[in-house]
Amino acid sequence: MYEKEAQLIRSMMASGARIIYSIHAEMDRMPERNITYEDVKAVLSACVVTGIRQNKLGPVWAAEGTDLDDRFLRIPVAVKELRGTIIVVSAIEL
Repeated sequence: MYEKEAQLIRSMMASGARIIYSIHAEMDRMPERNITYEDVKAVLSACVVTGIRQNKLGPVWAAEGTDLDDRFLRIPVAVKELRGTIIVVSAIEL
């Protein structure tokens, strides 16, 4: 697990981080999987990070946790700590 990364996401959420949703997440995956903005916020506020992968724009962290309906979700995110921003790349029900 990546506790340092998970703690950073949780801390940013507690501090009111700006959340930006990729088109892929917001227009495709979230509606397709009935995942709401509130579900994403619930997962990120109490997440664990289970992996990190690189894409063309930088690292993407796999934030996992339960949503408001107790479904277990993975929310891949790009964290921009200096900007106080979390970019939601996708949303997956596990």
